Amino acid sequence: MAIRLFQSPTSMFCEKVRIVFAMKNVPYEVVDVKKDDRKSLIEFSGQRKVPVMDYHGQRIIDSTFISAFLEEKYPQNTIYPQGASDKALCLMLEDWSDEVLIHAIHLMRRADNPEARKGAEKELGIHLQSLDRLFDGKTFIFDRMTMADIAIFTQLHYLYTVVKYELPASYKDLHKWMDLMCRSLKLASLTDMAA
Repeated sequence: MAIRLFQSPTSMFCEKVRIVFAMKNVPYEVVDVKKDDRKSLIEFSGQRKVPVMDYHGQRIIDSTFISAFLEEKYPQNTIYPQGASDKALCLMLEDWSDEVLIHAIHLMRRADNPEARKGAEKELGIHLQSLDRLFDGKTFIFDRMTMADIAIFTQLHYLYTVVKYELPASYKDLHKWMDLMCRSLKLASLTDMAA
């Protein structure tokens, strides 16, 4: 049996898992759930949420669980920082990105008039300001790219690839970090999808 990833190409959570697969040099087969209206996904997993990994017949649902599973099976090129405290902070930042930052991203996606856009930009701006401060004088959040960087990047990257929104230039440190992530992931531009 092979490793299969049931995914949607534009999902930030699927992109997060594809980056982990690439970092760990683990080969896998992609099942694009949009091609069969999620029928293969539902047949395999009993639900509609992506990503889902078929690991030699074992079903793993959710990008956080898939990434942790891959880390356990393939510990090379670890996605977590060293030390229990740093790992805990990394996991908290991943969760913040997946559960809090995503709401500001979705507000931007749904903003269908100038007033909604202004409100969405204000909400997003709170998070962007915090992230800009976080990256002041830093390259990555820890000493190298970790799951915290990957999770935050894939949320912000979605703005470029799907929403067609560019982060304001005033967030200089955040832009430097986004450029570093782009280079680290070998993306020609922020409008390219990872792995």
